[in-house]
Amino acid sequence: MRLFPTRRRMPQSRTTIPAIFLVLTFAFPLLVSRHTLPMATFYGEWAAAAVFLLLAGLLTAFAIQSSRGSNANIPWIASLPLWLIILGAIQSASGFDDITGSRFATQLTLGLGAALMLAVWHYRSSASPDARLAITDALATAFLLAGLLGTISQWVQLFHLESRSFGLVSSYFYDDNRRLWGNLNQPNHQATLEGMALVAATWLASRGKLRFPMWLIAVVLLESGIVLSGSRTGVLHVGLAALYAVIAAWLARDTRRDVDPMRRPAGLLVAGVAMVAVLLILQPIIKAAGNAFDWRLFDTLAQLQAADQMSARSALWTHAWAMFRSHPWLGVGWGEFGWAQFQQLSQVGVKVEMSLHAHNAVLDLLAKTGIVGTAGVALVLIGWLWRVVRVGIWHADNEERAQAIVVLTWLAMLCAHSMLEYPLHYLYFFLPFCFMLGWLEPRGFGRWHLPRWLSLGLLAGFAAVSAIVLATMWQDYRRAEAREYAPRERRATLPMPAYWFRPYASADVAERVIITPGNAADLLPAHIAAVHLLPTPTMIARTAWLMALTGDAAQGRAWLERLRYYYLGDEPNQYATLDNACHELAEAERPREFCRWIREQARRMPE
Repeated sequence: MRLFPTRRRMPQSRTTIPAIFLVLTFAFPLLVSRHTLPMATFYGEWAAAAVFLLLAGLLTAFAIQSSRGSNANIPWIASLPLWLIILGAIQSASGFDDITGSRFATQLTLGLGAALMLAVWHYRSSASPDARLAITDALATAFLLAGLLGTISQWVQLFHLESRSFGLVSSYFYDDNRRLWGNLNQPNHQATLEGMALVAATWLASRGKLRFPMWLIAVVLLESGIVLSGSRTGVLHVGLAALYAVIAAWLARDTRRDVDPMRRPAGLLVAGVAMVAVLLILQPIIKAAGNAFDWRLFDTLAQLQAADQMSARSALWTHAWAMFRSHPWLGVGWGEFGWAQFQQLSQVGVKVEMSLHAHNAVLDLLAKTGIVGTAGVALVLIGWLWRVVRVGIWHADNEERAQAIVVLTWLAMLCAHSMLEYPLHYLYFFLPFCFMLGWLEPRGFGRWHLPRWLSLGLLAGFAAVSAIVLATMWQDYRRAEAREYAPRERRATLPMPAYWFRPYASADVAERVIITPGNAADLLPAHIAAVHLLPTPTMIARTAWLMALTGDAAQGRAWLERLRYYYLGDEPNQYATLDNACHELAEAERPREFCRWIREQARRMPE
């Protein structure tokens, strides 16, 4: 029985996506080296949106071409992003604020994910078995290529050679406890990419496309990158990759004995053991080399034995759970996590990192979307997994089963990472995630038939809207970026972003304005909006000062007292700054009680 046997009447497409295009679509965004403020990952995410939009358009066009009338069935998995889009609309109708614009941006992102799922599902339904296998090979090649090049960039960073890399490697700017991050600007993200590349290398080896010597070289290089990242998540991924090799060995049990050893069960079992052994060997070797050559690397083994980072995660999870308990049905809303966390600091009473996400996908959904959103996502994913296992594994032949399992392994790695961070909030992980979900979905719903001219018209409209969004987003980010790096005297002459990233630019303007009693009332709303975007110690202290100057000293004190629960609260500096501000004001303009309290707090702070 063939994998995904539904919709048999759909003719097989004679047009296939060029493998090189698919490889570049998945690999290129993961290798973008430019990272700037106010949004460090903008260029990589913008590149991901651009290439995946193009991919979605091409897949849809090929699917339309393969049939006389486009069958507009919707894959069941697409109900996941659609449900979250509907939930966002319900939150808006219920009066939830969207001061930062995050809810609208999230809905656009979810819409892009749904469109990609729809496109890849229709293409897969009309693709031949050989074309499906070629797609899986292309995904593996993309992840392996991105992982290897990312690891090379880590070694470039290790030896401080970024300036000689012609801009192809992002700068690494920490001097101690170095966790090298390649071009992803986050070491755990780089480790996840390398873990996916390990699985990709094993898949290609099991297909006879990668011989053992080359496979071993790839594994050593990739796992050296995991060690350089200092990532515990990466260690977990090595275990998942080894488990995949064991499963691949079981799938290869009927392979002929005269084929390449890496295609036989024994070879794949050796591969699984080798991946674990290589990591255990590389850890002490790289640590010893780091001590000998003063590389100042982070000690992953020490991190595994320590509990400090897990306690930091636990504090975030405590806050997420508190948000869910106070907003159980619809959550606090998209983009409101940081603000809600700041508001409840005193009530929760644990020292915590201020964040925009819970660093756990389940708790993040509970905090932001409540029972309604989380239950919908859980039901969709459970149903999807049941259909994939039943159709793609139990009732499929061995070749199709192998394809399903390797894609499930990549998805499992992204999900495992999502239990400790939030990789799916980045488009270069989220869009491949949506692609793979849609690729494995065996069922759809609805029986609407659109004429070809209408299908092409909708595709053209989608392309036009996408181009407008990408163009305006690029322009506005460049404006926000220019303001971020411009000298103070020139910044006022530069244009503000028109449609996107305006809250970032407005927050930057607010932070740089000199506060006086005369402008305090005018500056207060912009400062509150800036804290809403991301509570930082400086903006919290400035806003508290504005509250005191406008007659709300009690609220200003309450805001400052929350800094004791912020692990980067910087209380001594903030109180010292406010104490100086009090002294600089004339006696008649000074909020006396507030300034007296500030002076007492400043004296109590450690030097």
